[in-house]
Amino acid sequence: MAGRASRFLFVSIICTLIVMAVGCAKPKVAVQVSRNQIQQGEDVKVTWTSQDAKAVTLNGEKVDKSGSRVFNPNQTTDYTAVAKRGDKEVRDSKTVNVNGRSAHPSIQISADKDAIQRGQSTTLRWSSTNSDRVSITDLGAVPPSGSRSVSPADSTTYTATATGPGGTDSASTRVTITEDAGEVTRPRNATGGTSMGLIFNQWVTPIYFDYDKADILPESKDRLRRAAGWLTQAPNRSIVFRIEGNCDPRGTEEYNLGLGERRAQAAKEFLASLGVESSRMSTVSYGREHANGNDEGSPSVVPSWAHDRRDEFIYISGGTPPKSQ
Repeated sequence: MAGRASRFLFVSIICTLIVMAVGCAKPKVAVQVSRNQIQQGEDVKVTWTSQDAKAVTLNGEKVDKSGSRVFNPNQTTDYTAVAKRGDKEVRDSKTVNVNGRSAHPSIQISADKDAIQRGQSTTLRWSSTNSDRVSITDLGAVPPSGSRSVSPADSTTYTATATGPGGTDSASTRVTITEDAGEVTRPRNATGGTSMGLIFNQWVTPIYFDYDKADILPESKDRLRRAAGWLTQAPNRSIVFRIEGNCDPRGTEEYNLGLGERRAQAAKEFLASLGVESSRMSTVSYGREHANGNDEGSPSVVPSWAHDRRDEFIYISGGTPPKSQ
């Protein structure tokens, strides 16, 4: 009996020592990330594993002893897993570097005259933002913003492409070669011309803008509603016209070209919302090129800078003149 008791005691001691050894084992933890370098807006998968741990946290949040999660960090972030067992603690960490996205480039291009006779010329105007390189069909590399006179032998679509760290953008304008330039080449602000041109000028009149704004003012919306009502009548649905955006002389040439384009686009979009087909309207920005007003501090002087901040509407072709009575 004494021998059996001794063996039982010996086995008990061994088991106790094993339990104590296991209980005292130092935990282990490891963290892995699917990528350690991402662009802002991209996802990253964080995976962790542990051994001999009673509790595991990831960046302070209690998690399973092993697992994975998908994160979408906005900035460079450390992912740290901590494994604990009793008074023992270990940790592992991985860093994900987040690079900010570069702004996407944008570009606009237009032609002063989108229909000319063969041998005549027109001026292309373009402006871009967030671009390192700009190129235009048949012109090659060009400055980020500018203008260039062209005289194509045949109808040509000019495509401008802007490239930058944020990607690529492109825009196009078409110059059509006609046998008779006719109404297209009439002087700006002309009140003469064909009978349809005269009627057009009576119904589609200039609109004006607040300083440094491209928002359509309430009184301008009334003018555009009147114009749209006439343009959508059956005899006038074939009329094609150009919207010219203008600015007063303050500001840089590049800024005013962009502001003039936004003003022309604002009128085009408003007319389109009233049923005038976008295909009938082209836009061009003259920026401050046609500014001839004076300081608004001299109200006796006309025109003023307020007159420079305008959209003009230029009849090109189409429409059925009313029959003479």
